[in-house]
Amino acid sequence: MIFLTVGNWHKGFDRLVKAVDVLKKQGVIQVNIFGQIGPGNYKPDNYDYCEYCSPEQFSDYMKQANIIISHAGMGTIGQAIKMSKPVVVVPRKSKLGEHFDDHQFVTTRHMEAEGKLLAAYKIDDLPQKLEQAKTFIPTHGQGGQGIIDAIQKFIN
Repeated sequence: MIFLTVGNWHKGFDRLVKAVDVLKKQGVIQVNIFGQIGPGNYKPDNYDYCEYCSPEQFSDYMKQANIIISHAGMGTIGQAIKMSKPVVVVPRKSKLGEHFDDHQFVTTRHMEAEGKLLAAYKIDDLPQKLEQAKTFIPTHGQGGQGIIDAIQKFIN
């Protein structure tokens, strides 16, 4: 099973929700999907979903999933790493109105460099990254200082 989660950002993440729906419809994704899709406008036709999950439901979906597809939410990424789950991250783009800045790209780049996730910087990269995720094992360890430094630099 694939668990798609886009977090609770008030704008949703329709670009990712729709892309996963299309891949499921096309047969690129052949396993079941459950999506936590947030408050966006796009509602998928090819997988079950909810807008929001309780923390218990979220944890259950994470445990059930073989692969997680997510925005660059640190909570989701951290939980996936702790569970040794492969996570494919699609960072939100500010120029598309998906977030107020591009901090998710900074986070994703650093976590990818540490071997903690697979990054799909473009939606077209999703099929390839999902294939890689079938055998990907995220690295463990504290790490993260590079992320902290990069976020501080970005803020400054």
